[in-house]
Amino acid sequence: MGVQIAPLPDGPLDLVGDIHGEIDALERLLALLGYRPDGSHPEGRRLVFLGDLVDRGSDSIAVVALVRELVRSGHAFCLLGNHELNLLLGKRREGNEWFWGEIQELREGGRIVQNLADEPTRAWILDFLRELPLGFERADLRAVHAAWTPSLKAKLSLVPGPADAVFHEYQKRIEVSLRREGIHPKSQTADLRRQNLNPVCLATSGIERLTLEPFWAGGRLRRVERVAWWEDYREPQTVVFGHYWRALSEPERPVKGRPYLFRDRAPEDALGPLGNALCMDFSVGVRNIERAQGRACRFDNALAGLRFPEMELVFDHGDARRVVQPLDQASLSLPVSARAS
Repeated sequence: MGVQIAPLPDGPLDLVGDIHGEIDALERLLALLGYRPDGSHPEGRRLVFLGDLVDRGSDSIAVVALVRELVRSGHAFCLLGNHELNLLLGKRREGNEWFWGEIQELREGGRIVQNLADEPTRAWILDFLRELPLGFERADLRAVHAAWTPSLKAKLSLVPGPADAVFHEYQKRIEVSLRREGIHPKSQTADLRRQNLNPVCLATSGIERLTLEPFWAGGRLRRVERVAWWEDYREPQTVVFGHYWRALSEPERPVKGRPYLFRDRAPEDALGPLGNALCMDFSVGVRNIERAQGRACRFDNALAGLRFPEMELVFDHGDARRVVQPLDQASLSLPVSARAS
């Protein structure tokens, strides 16, 4: 299919955040949300997966196989995350060694036990990923992996094809503009242009800006940081996304050293000036490190689902919380610590 902002049907949905190969967490969450083994739901609900199905966890292959089955049976929808885009582009990154049939060794110490892909497995995974759109939309809801920008839909409609083809076309256009303006191709300015002017990059990894304090993340030193774009989101549709490593426990923010974008926010707090933006990434990707280092999983991280339109968060360890929106003045009168208790 062509990359586009695809439509979502009417009716109740369950939107699932970044899974990162955690097949056990996914199966638990689906059961807690009331889904039958065949993927159907007694209330006719359907699933929306927000991307980053793969990498870090024990069995990315099983996660993609299950999601593919749910999508093709009509019980689910799935969009593309930055980790899937890396696979389509052939980029080797920390955490996707499994895809290349290699064992991942952690810098922190320990070895990740993962199901490793062979050539036929890589082929069917890539075929499925090329079918996925970069976003979903209906009258009351939008879904994207990282960032919904005002021009996203228009820019993605200009170039047909799967995500990797659209990515390369926009990168070619950006390189032409860099040469025309005399911007050095290896400069930070050039890198930011490649990120912020390519709609595929925006949808899958968000808006970035220079940082004064470089930090180590994803296996490399970063000199740019993520931008909390939702602070300027004023559209009427609720927008749901993943990607940004939100934390369940205040002292245990598993954010991999990068600046934390949810300070003074409880996990159940909605975001943005209208209180209609919600990040669904609760850092389940940290569990691979806990296992590799022989540490017990304390559920400071989680896989989460959002019941929509009910606005209820359900976590794979069994906790459920109503989303608190800023327009709820009673909740705003309480400090974050009281609302999180």
